[in-house]
Amino acid sequence: MPDESRTTAERLRAALPPVVILALAGGYVGADLIVGLPASVADTIPVPVAAGLVVVQAFAMLFRRRAPVAVFALVVLVDTVLLCTSGGELGIGGLAVMFATYTVLRDGDALRRYRVLVAAAVVTLVAGAIAMAAAATYPPLVVVALAAARPILQYAIPAALAVFFLSREKLVQALRDRAELAERERQHDVERDIAGVRTAMARELHDIAAHHLSGIIVGAQAASSLAENDPERAREILRTVQQDARTTLADLRRTVGLLRSDDPDDPGSAGRPAPVPALDRVAALVDTARQRGGLVELAVDGEPRTLGPLAETAGYRMVQESLANAARHAPGSPNRVRIEYLPDLVRVTVSNDPSDQAQPAASAARVDVGYGISGMQERAELVGGRLTTGPLADGGWRNVLEIPSETNRSAP
Repeated sequence: MPDESRTTAERLRAALPPVVILALAGGYVGADLIVGLPASVADTIPVPVAAGLVVVQAFAMLFRRRAPVAVFALVVLVDTVLLCTSGGELGIGGLAVMFATYTVLRDGDALRRYRVLVAAAVVTLVAGAIAMAAAATYPPLVVVALAAARPILQYAIPAALAVFFLSREKLVQALRDRAELAERERQHDVERDIAGVRTAMARELHDIAAHHLSGIIVGAQAASSLAENDPERAREILRTVQQDARTTLADLRRTVGLLRSDDPDDPGSAGRPAPVPALDRVAALVDTARQRGGLVELAVDGEPRTLGPLAETAGYRMVQESLANAARHAPGSPNRVRIEYLPDLVRVTVSNDPSDQAQPAASAARVDVGYGISGMQERAELVGGRLTTGPLADGGWRNVLEIPSETNRSAP
């Protein structure tokens, strides 16, 4: 409906100049029939001929959008004929010239059309002055004043209006384009933020599931093996498995809580944020792995220092994911975790020996190419660190995360 209304309005605006010019021609004939025109005008060019020339102008105006320069030239020519054949007194052709001037400056090469406009104004000025001077109807000063006023009225004023409205339309279009660009950028930012949140959520969910669930599986297998020979040890491992299951459930609830409202009055909000993973919790991580029956050694070299939150999370998650991968792909093999606080960087290394049940290194790499190794790599890049992963010569595996010292700053 808006498009149809707009089209109708445009058609009405396009038809307005020809209709007005035709009305002028009819009014000119009607005025001669009713009250009669001065002899100085009517005798130089017959009224029907003058009205017919104006009708030609009106018909030409129907094509002003298709060929604005050609229509402008024709309308000016007709107006010049009317001036020359009426002693410079008949100005009924000037209205069409005003409409054509406005149209010719709306589109196209502005410099070229200004030249056409100036040339037409000069023609009108000279033709009007010569015609009035030849008729000797007015004194010379009046002839000069009238000849100069005609181009101003027919060309300068319509041209000024055309430039004003054209500039206004361009400004409105520029503002509209800017608003559309801002909306597209805002939409792009929203989509990028959503994608980032989804990636982060997928990574966190994978870290939680990969670590705890693999530990639960390993613990359950160990308890099953010890059920007959060492029932007490089997029950101890099962208690650890139960605790891991509770921890996994709590972590999943906290993670899902991030998707809920941040409003503390919202009954569905999480209420308490989960603690930020940190390197000082690696010892607890190693103890948990040992309780599941894993063989894990932990060594800390240098003076421990607090890192930034992102660096702490990157280091902790790297150890967590590495131990989970070792439990899946090299069950029963010894693992070594080493944290080195060096002057220019912090190096976190997790390595494991080969296992009789281990998968080939290439197969393990393919398994973890999703959210495992890629998640560690993303965190390393986020803190400006470097992650190195790969098989060892003896068939084991080693992951090394190095975090430069300039990123090891605590959040203010």
